[in-house]
Amino acid sequence: MTKAKRQKKHGFTLVEVLMALAVTGSVSGLIIASIVNAMAMRQKALSLNKAVILAKKKMHEIKVLNKTDSGEGDFPEMPGYRYRYTIREQELDLQKIADEMGAGKAVADSAAAKYFKERTSSARSATGLTFKLLHFRVEVFWSEQDSYALDYYRGLGI
Repeated sequence: MTKAKRQKKHGFTLVEVLMALAVTGSVSGLIIASIVNAMAMRQKALSLNKAVILAKKKMHEIKVLNKTDSGEGDFPEMPGYRYRYTIREQELDLQKIADEMGAGKAVADSAAAKYFKERTSSARSATGLTFKLLHFRVEVFWSEQDSYALDYYRGLGI
């Protein structure tokens, strides 16, 4: 046998090495993009969680006011988070809601409608099925496009 036939070929060709590098680069790019996306989603979830906690805390503070009011400010313990709140009176007309749902006649003729009509003298409601509410709203902002809103309603009586 000749010397050339006895020597075995060891190593990879240039084309094989370049193909392996291309595949490794593509897979690495996908993995890095997934990690960056996961980190961004985690940060957004943490920010939203902080906003929910802050909104609940502010709602707890303003629920004791029990009157129409509004205000805004910053959370000193959480830099970058701002709030705005409003408390306003609102009337809920059950007859109007029933009319929109197609059950207006049945509700207007009900015993409850007759009872409420006797108890209330609201000029805005033909049936007296009107409830006065306080609507509490707290909005928390932590960037230009990110915010969270929390609403709470309390009845003021018939």
